[in-house]
Amino acid sequence: MSQSSTTVSRSALASGVTVILIGIALAAWIGFGRVLFGWSGTIGMIMSLTIAPLGLVLHGAAGLSMRTAVRRGHSIRRAIVAFVLAAGSGVLFGATVPEITEAGARSFMAPTGEPWAVEMTVALCNPLGIVYLGMSITTLVLSRTAVRGPRRDVEPHSELGVG
Repeated sequence: MSQSSTTVSRSALASGVTVILIGIALAAWIGFGRVLFGWSGTIGMIMSLTIAPLGLVLHGAAGLSMRTAVRRGHSIRRAIVAFVLAAGSGVLFGATVPEITEAGARSFMAPTGEPWAVEMTVALCNPLGIVYLGMSITTLVLSRTAVRGPRRDVEPHSELGVG
């Protein structure tokens, strides 16, 4: 195995494992992050059964595709940009998802439960969740596209009998 081949294998493994590990951390944050403050309830249960597994599957598949693409020598730059956007919105989404407690609704952005703060986090939560899932899907699509490699050029007109 040559030096460049070993470097590509390590880079492929590192990129795939990094995406998968960050995807696991994001899923845990979205599904169970509120438990860190003792705020467990129905919303956390819903997040841990719906959005968290979906994000886990999307990022796991994207990480495996990125690993394959890097191993084949293709660029995953666009998929990485989409993944960074997904991760950023996922962190913010997990911070704004409210939980219903005995004292009222709480979230990391509204820990005291002030009504105006809770309303703002709810208003931010939905768009951030949509961006998180949308960019996670985009990450998977771009990583799968990267596996196929660059588009091949169209044959010149002279070879097709035109011109």
